[in-house]
Amino acid sequence: MDSFKSIFRNRLVQSLLFWTISFFVVLRVFTRTEELRTIDLIYTGLFHLPLIIGVLANQFFLNRYLNKQKYIIFTFGFFFSLFLVVQFYPITFDFLAPIIFPDYYFVTVYEWYEMLGIGFIYISFTTLLHFAKGWFQQQEDITKLAKLEKENKRSELQALRAQVNPHFLFNSLNTIYNEALKKTDKAPRLILKLSDMLRYVVDKMDQERVALQEEIEYLTHFVELHKERINEPNKVEFQTQGNFSDMEIAPLLLIIFIENCFKHSDLTDKDAVISILLKQEGNELTLHCKNTVYVEDNNHEKSTGMGIQNARRRLELAYENRHALEISRKGNIYETTLKMMIE
Repeated sequence: MDSFKSIFRNRLVQSLLFWTISFFVVLRVFTRTEELRTIDLIYTGLFHLPLIIGVLANQFFLNRYLNKQKYIIFTFGFFFSLFLVVQFYPITFDFLAPIIFPDYYFVTVYEWYEMLGIGFIYISFTTLLHFAKGWFQQQEDITKLAKLEKENKRSELQALRAQVNPHFLFNSLNTIYNEALKKTDKAPRLILKLSDMLRYVVDKMDQERVALQEEIEYLTHFVELHKERINEPNKVEFQTQGNFSDMEIAPLLLIIFIENCFKHSDLTDKDAVISILLKQEGNELTLHCKNTVYVEDNNHEKSTGMGIQNARRRLELAYENRHALEISRKGNIYETTLKMMIE
């Protein structure tokens, strides 16, 4: 199918097709009898010669000047092409025909103004065909560009999702290792949770959307594994509000903000807390994270720059004009609020 299209996109093939159709249409007009005679074929061919010259001249000005937006020169070329049609018509029949076909006698049937009108029709029609071809080519280019941009966005999103933080994996394995040394019942349960999380990452990484309920389950495992590592797990709050069924979200996006809560939190103070709230209201999903950070950690935003930058870029690609992200710090309290319109 593609090779068939490429053949008809060839300019020479298009021209031959146009003039072949024109030849047979005009032949039916010039044929005076039911029987197709040789002289009818010759006369039709000679009649097309000045028209072909005029159209070719116009095509030259179209390609060279109109495409470069030199409209004055093109307008001159258009009327010059009409002039060539009018001038070559008598030359074709009065001088050229007797030389090529001496056995036939031809006369010019049409007046100059009639040939001017016929030439105007042909040249105008081929000009419109040029515009139509350019428009269709432009639409095809726009479609290809949109498809390429979509593929680039998809590739970039996949690359950003692939940036899984290895520290979480190492810390989780260390926690499981310590529980295994103690020979407690926690080790198998933690291994199962970590296994489910890694399977989720592998299975969902390349998908554009996943069920929101599955994403929440992944986040829940993440929080529970971290709670196993800290001395006061009761200082960690993870709450969900709303109905998350039948809703979808870009995978592995929310984890970046929740991960930062644990990565830079300080739970040594008695009032320290990690608070995570995921709330659904209609099509709006809100993630609010609050955690205490080290007071002397003045470079907290800088240290989390890569993760936040990753998240911002993914939000721009997946939820352009459909999200709002606010990050603030007051004293040793760090807060992040993300609102997204999802389906």
